[in-house]
Amino acid sequence: MIDESGGDGRSPMKGVQVMIHPLAGKKVQQEDLINPDELVEAYYSKIPEADDKRQRVAFGTSGHRGRAQDTSFNDLHVAAIAQAVCDLRNEFGATALCFVGADTHLLSSPALATVLEVLAGNGVVAGVDEDAGYVPTPSVSRAIIRYNENHDKKADGLIITPSHNPPDNGGIKYNPLNGGPADTSITKRIEEKANAYIGAGGKGIKRIAVDEIPPELQVEYPFKRLYVEELTQIIDMTAIQKARPHVLINALGGSGGAYWEAIRDMYQLDLTIINSEADPTFSFMAYDHDGVVRMDCSSAYAMAEVIAGIGAYDLAVGNDPDYDRYGIVTAEGLLPANHFLVTAGAYLFGTRSWQGKGFGKTVVVTGLVDRFCNDKHIPVYEVPVGFKYFAPLLFDGTIGIGGEESAGASFLKKDGTVWTTDKDGMIMGLLAMEMLATTGQSPARLYEALTKDYGTPVFTRVDTACDAETKDVLSHLSGNDVVADTLAGETLEEVRTTAYHEALDIGGLKLTTVNSWLVARPSGTENLYKIYAETFAGKATLDALIKEGQRIVDDVARS
Repeated sequence: MIDESGGDGRSPMKGVQVMIHPLAGKKVQQEDLINPDELVEAYYSKIPEADDKRQRVAFGTSGHRGRAQDTSFNDLHVAAIAQAVCDLRNEFGATALCFVGADTHLLSSPALATVLEVLAGNGVVAGVDEDAGYVPTPSVSRAIIRYNENHDKKADGLIITPSHNPPDNGGIKYNPLNGGPADTSITKRIEEKANAYIGAGGKGIKRIAVDEIPPELQVEYPFKRLYVEELTQIIDMTAIQKARPHVLINALGGSGGAYWEAIRDMYQLDLTIINSEADPTFSFMAYDHDGVVRMDCSSAYAMAEVIAGIGAYDLAVGNDPDYDRYGIVTAEGLLPANHFLVTAGAYLFGTRSWQGKGFGKTVVVTGLVDRFCNDKHIPVYEVPVGFKYFAPLLFDGTIGIGGEESAGASFLKKDGTVWTTDKDGMIMGLLAMEMLATTGQSPARLYEALTKDYGTPVFTRVDTACDAETKDVLSHLSGNDVVADTLAGETLEEVRTTAYHEALDIGGLKLTTVNSWLVARPSGTENLYKIYAETFAGKATLDALIKEGQRIVDDVARS
């Protein structure tokens, strides 16, 4: 259970009320580190079986993810996905190069080689990093947008990352012409073709061995240099330079460590950067709440080192391995993502000339966004969980900022044009620095000011394991599953299965009252169902919301 209402703000235990593993927040032990040789061997040796659903390509909310040992992320999976992209990309409008980025997970390196081999086998030019380094997700998104703004023939991208998932995980996602995560209409096509190739044992997949790829099929691209140079278009770097806040950066061994170093050097900022070296075992990490190693910068356990040392700094920022997520730590502790998102949005709409722009939020983002926006006459665009729903809204400038409760967000440049259409944890961290530099107050204090005007919400999320069959049943939750006319003692005002924006299916159920809301939905990537709840009526009401949500889900699961 993730509870954003509790804690003293200084302990790694902040905000979590669940059976906590005894090692949570402590450095990972040697015996729990991955074995790199065994993992790579499994990547190449294990062959997926098409008739086993668990071994098929499946795009969740953000690409295909899996484990080599489970035969869910292996050479054939990646090759089949890359081949499917090559088969379809012209249909999607991409006829120029394909930008390729990878994070620091161990499996990302062999998967990168697989992707490059298949792209070359199909005569597709790959845009690779000029420094042969790691490339964060937002840098690939930015590259696609930048390139397509200046060329008639359009580029797309493949990003190799399982995000914040454990060190033994692998992942790959496709970003089309708008630079953001592909929507379902695209991923379903890729998924179908990829699984057909797996069913054929890889027959039809074209490859050129990585060390035999002709040089004309790879273009070295200055991902980092251009991204860092362009930051003045979106962040008030001058204000940060003048104020010179002392900021701790926890690079979390991810793909953007060199980016933070370049930002520090180019703009002469007072940044202390830790864990900037890539270590595919992630041996410096602390265990998460459940004893699993996750590079989750929004987890107080994963960020325990930073929280413990925040007293020496004005602010701290963390990012996950592909740098699409952020964690903001102040003297008050790790700021919950919901809190920073609404605070960042309020700051941006107060400092940017964004007339007519909206605030994008998912169905599980705090209702404080709605209260603030209603007061300021800012349109709210509510979408299902998944950043892909924000991509077109950011791309055409409909929304100024779009964000998720899971610490993913991006926003427009100062001139109101698109920056990235995928999550960008670096600009969220830089924005926290700008907010501190221009207001003299930490983001936590700015959040407190918002709550004085609009009320103080308490939020929680409960994740419960379930089997695939139960998960499938829960994916069909409907309004008919709710027979009560009250929720946690308040009149039930609305029961729906769609988001407000374009009536998009949320893959679950949302219930609302005047002061509270509840969402029940299965996970898009794991065998879990999730219950999210928020109320402005206090902790007792929050507890009641969770009980009622669990009852609804349990009743459906048993039926």
